[in-house]
Amino acid sequence: MRKIFLAALLFLFLLPVSAENFIVRDYSVYITADDSKSLMVNEDITLDFTVPSHGFLRDIKYRFENVRADVSDISSSIPCSISDDGSEVRLRFGDADRFVTGIQRYQYSYRYTLPADDYSDYDELYYNIVSADSWDSPMERVSFAVELPHPVDVERIWVTAGRYGSVSELPFFLSSDGRTVHGTYGNLPAGWAITLRVEMDDGYFSSASRPFPFYILSIVLSAAVLLIVFIIWYLEGRDENLVVSPVFYPPEGISPMDAGYILNGTLSDEAVSAMLFYWAEKGYITIDDKGDDDFSFKLIAYPADATEAEQLLFSSFFSSETVDIKVLQANGFYQKMKAVEGKEAGRFSGSSSLYTSSSEKFRNTVSKLMIIPVILHAILSTLSFPGFFTIFLFVPSLMAYMLSMQIGRKAAKAKSMKARLASVLPFSFFIIFIGVFMFITLSQTGLLMPVVAAADTAVFLFSLIVSMILAQSIEKLSDYGRKMTESILGYREFIDKVEKDRIAKLSDDDPRAFYHVLPYAIVFGLEEKWTEAFRDIYVEPASWYSGGIYDPFIFSSFSRRWHRAYASHVMPQNTGARGGSRTFRGSSGHAGGGFSGGGGSSW
Repeated sequence: MRKIFLAALLFLFLLPVSAENFIVRDYSVYITADDSKSLMVNEDITLDFTVPSHGFLRDIKYRFENVRADVSDISSSIPCSISDDGSEVRLRFGDADRFVTGIQRYQYSYRYTLPADDYSDYDELYYNIVSADSWDSPMERVSFAVELPHPVDVERIWVTAGRYGSVSELPFFLSSDGRTVHGTYGNLPAGWAITLRVEMDDGYFSSASRPFPFYILSIVLSAAVLLIVFIIWYLEGRDENLVVSPVFYPPEGISPMDAGYILNGTLSDEAVSAMLFYWAEKGYITIDDKGDDDFSFKLIAYPADATEAEQLLFSSFFSSETVDIKVLQANGFYQKMKAVEGKEAGRFSGSSSLYTSSSEKFRNTVSKLMIIPVILHAILSTLSFPGFFTIFLFVPSLMAYMLSMQIGRKAAKAKSMKARLASVLPFSFFIIFIGVFMFITLSQTGLLMPVVAAADTAVFLFSLIVSMILAQSIEKLSDYGRKMTESILGYREFIDKVEKDRIAKLSDDDPRAFYHVLPYAIVFGLEEKWTEAFRDIYVEPASWYSGGIYDPFIFSSFSRRWHRAYASHVMPQNTGARGGSRTFRGSSGHAGGGFSGGGGSSW
């Protein structure tokens, strides 16, 4: 009795195991191919439903990595619904209101058009008669016949079977005219594949079409945008050569803060240092230098005749009668600088605008319109498989747009190529992150080949960032702006290249010349040169300064130490820096590596 029980148990384990509600009794496929590599596929499937089910689902896959086939001309002997999820077509046979059991037969056909392959010396047909891991039911009998448009060589035909990746070969037959490959097999386990690969001479599929490489349009678009923005910048954003000659005084009514803003388009941290000496020399404040990074400033009088921007800077700095680094930090002085910069921008507007109205319009318009190529890039790069991946790629593309806007604004304020390149460095981590994100989206999802994805991403980011820098640099000086800029640059040149005899004459005419020029030298970054020019010239001590042994060179040291303390304690601190698989000639391919196939299931 025990032996009978064990034998029965062993028999049960040896029975075919099916996770499906049916067993495939017969799976028959007949395919006719033409010169355009279009396959007319006729499938005749007999299923034995062991569990009551509504019907049968047949999934026809048409996307394989970065290759897309086309499914059309679907017909069936019985009614079925058709749906498409972007990677496969689903045929739904049956009725939600009734169940079927036992033997059911499904006959249907569809046209399956493959694109031309990428091989330069041969053509191939690589097709899954049965796809791997797509059928959870065993198949008792599988038969196929593929009729080709021209004769083929039997030595260049392979039929493989097994789990995905298997290279185990099955026998097959080739008709006497060399055009039809066919085979019949029994007892195919669940999850196994049968794959046909036929290799032909190059040009066999003479009418096969290649999908339009939309990614080329994406790359061309990026390059075209860069060219167009460059032309606009060249015509509307450049100034004719400025005429600069040394002048011995700043333009009337222009403070060091104004001079720095006119040249740089922003309110720099050096401008604050410069204005402290400017106010001190005018008698508004006194400076107490206690050594190292310890300073205090005492308010004497308000600059009543100053511009609104200067008055706002003064009142923001002096929240109390005596101010030091700790007071500035506690009162959030650095955050108030944005409002001061806004006032300064307002000062140079209207009739006093530094730039032409047309260049400002071009700058704003071009910067906003740059979002259009960003959207088109996401569409064109994913047009082979539009939908979710288009939206998915648009996210990093939009991030790149916003990042390039920030880079453009910073770089546009720089006055040299070296400074512009330096302005990009703080954003390099984010640029790399976005680039890797886009590359993975395009390559690992099969949208583009890795090399193409890398080129597409690199060209897009380079074009976007450089275009935005050019767009933000569309600033053509107005007549007023040109006059101010030439005068200030002339004054800067005088400080930079001052001669001893000129210094001596200047000191004779104005004993306070050293102090009058010093604030401008600081905002121009020339304080060391200016103090060095007075090495052998007597400079009367400043009544508004106290601390240490007096020497003109102490002001150069003071400026450096003050800026270091200001940057360390007042400025905010950052934690960081500012499908069908490819085969090789003569190989058998492998099971499950071809196109089509798809799977079937119950519902």
